[in-house]
Amino acid sequence: MSNLQRLCLDTNVYIIGIQEVDSPENQILKAIGYFDKKDNKIKVEIILSHEIIDQIRRVGKYLWNKDQAGFAISLIWSRLDFYYVNVDNQWRELLAKIVAEGIIPTEDIEMYLTAKLGLCDCFVSSNRGLIKAIADFECLTPLEFIAKYL
Repeated sequence: MSNLQRLCLDTNVYIIGIQEVDSPENQILKAIGYFDKKDNKIKVEIILSHEIIDQIRRVGKYLWNKDQAGFAISLIWSRLDFYYVNVDNQWRELLAKIVAEGIIPTEDIEMYLTAKLGLCDCFVSSNRGLIKAIADFECLTPLEFIAKYL
């Protein structure tokens, strides 16, 4: 096993992983103990921020209902070891800089900031190409993550 200590999962990993039981995203959620702590195969801190929780809540309410979305979020809080990134002055300064540079699409900036300020070792997303271009951390698709770490 490598030095993987902090893992940042894009919202799409949570949503697809919860919805599609045969998906690579579901395998990742199982491996980190999301569904059941005893299934935990890799010991990592999951990086969270208000943006990730808010996106899961919004998309979950749209796809399921508010109770199921709330339950999905409650499993994160109760079953995962996590590192929470707060919005602070450093966040605001980086946000302003990234917006001014225009390198990352607006909808991906806060996800990038979550991974960056959470000192991410690996970021997993189906859309990782947008962040990979400027990231100073490993960016993998769910299948690449499974091949390397599971």
